[in-house]
Amino acid sequence: MIKRTLTLIALIPTLLLAQLKSQNVESLKNDEFISKRKLTALAYSTFIPGAGQFYLGHKIKGTFFTLTTFGSLVVTIVSQNNLVGGNERLENLEIQYISTMNWEKAEQIWQEMLRVKSDIDKDYKRRNLFLGITAGIWVANIIDVLLFTSDKGAGDIFGLNDSPIEIESGNKGIMLTAKFKF
Repeated sequence: MIKRTLTLIALIPTLLLAQLKSQNVESLKNDEFISKRKLTALAYSTFIPGAGQFYLGHKIKGTFFTLTTFGSLVVTIVSQNNLVGGNERLENLEIQYISTMNWEKAEQIWQEMLRVKSDIDKDYKRRNLFLGITAGIWVANIIDVLLFTSDKGAGDIFGLNDSPIEIESGNKGIMLTAKFKF
C-alpha cells in the first residue's frame, strides 16, 4: 500500500511533465501554464507539499498544504507505531494465555487480548485512512500547482521586502526607517 502510494506521488508529476513536453513547446511558450517558474513550483511541490504554492506567491495556500499533509502524515506514523506496539502486546498476552494454569487468570488474559485486538483494528483503520488522506492531499497539491495556482511573479518569497522597518548602514552610521501604509 505504501509503495503504491509513493509510486503514485512520484508518477503523476512525471506523467504530466512528459505530456507537456510532448506538446508543441513553441505554441505554449507564452502560456502561463508551462512557464519555467511553474515547472520549478511543480518540482518543489512534488517533494514538499505546499512549497510550489509558496514559491509562486500563495503563502497561505502553501502553508495549508504543508501543514495538512505533514499533520496527516504524523497521525499515520503514530498509528503505525501503535499498531506495532499492539501486535507485540498481543503476542505477549498469547504466550501468557497458553502458559497459565488458572481459569480465572486465563479469562482475564483473554479479555485483555480482546481489548488489545480491538485497539489494533482501530489503529489499522486509522493508519490506512490517514495514509490515504496524506496521499490525496499530496496529489491535490500537485494538481493545484499545475492548474489552479497563478504565478504572482518573481520576488522575495519570504516577504522580507515588505517589512515596515528598514535598517540601512552608511559611512556615517546606521539609519532606521519606518514605513507606514495607509
